[in-house]
Amino acid sequence: MQVVRRVVAGSFMLCGALLGARELRQQAAGRRAKKSLIGLAFALCAVGVLISQV
Repeated sequence: MQVVRRVVAGSFMLCGALLGARELRQQAAGRRAKKSLIGLAFALCAVGVLISQV
């Protein structure tokens, strides 16, 4: 059960980090990044951290 929890938490954090990096890269390139996707990225990371702490 602990392994499954770590895999799920890691997946959330990885997806959040990749999505956030993509959106921030688009913003740095001068294209408009969607604020909702940046918020989603941070939320995914936060959920991953919370799951890993339980």
